[in-house]
Amino acid sequence: MAFTAEWPDSPSALVAGWYRRTERHAPAPPGVRELIQVAGDAFGPIGHPTTTMCLHALDALPAVPAVDAGCGSGLLAQAWAQRWALHVLAVDVDPAAISQTRAASALAGCEDHVESRRQPIQMLTGAELAGRVVFANIPASAHAALINRFDEPPAAIVLCGLRAKDAGPIIAVYREMGLRHARAMRQRRFDCHVMVGER
Repeated sequence: MAFTAEWPDSPSALVAGWYRRTERHAPAPPGVRELIQVAGDAFGPIGHPTTTMCLHALDALPAVPAVDAGCGSGLLAQAWAQRWALHVLAVDVDPAAISQTRAASALAGCEDHVESRRQPIQMLTGAELAGRVVFANIPASAHAALINRFDEPPAAIVLCGLRAKDAGPIIAVYREMGLRHARAMRQRRFDCHVMVGER
């Protein structure tokens, strides 16, 4: 008989001021922001330090539509939709990621604001990125591919999933686009850099 492993539910936790839970946990108390984490292969059973750093950056970003490039289970897209009630395009090449993003957005009641699409970030167009907040919680090689998709600068970009040795050249490109380096964070050898345009 074949054995099929499934990810267990993530435990509930307070993450960067958000209460992250599954649909099986009790809702957050009134006034506490929450994210619903649907179990599945695109996330796994533990928290990610890079997601935590992106959530820490969220409130300092301009309130405009967003793109979650490499959305995984869609927590950042969900957080943006709940925080601002603005459109966010969530893309990932993994079908499990898109499935989780859609399920979690529906359970959180923000599916009208989250557009999820299975595609590589190399297929994002300049028009889809221009003037938006971009969450790029992706490996260095994917950052290099994303840079080439911009025709005009984003309103802001959160560069995460990077090691320190890889961050400098990527930051330099966004500086050349006219963005300033607003914040840097580090957790477990991962860097997160927030770049913002002039408002």
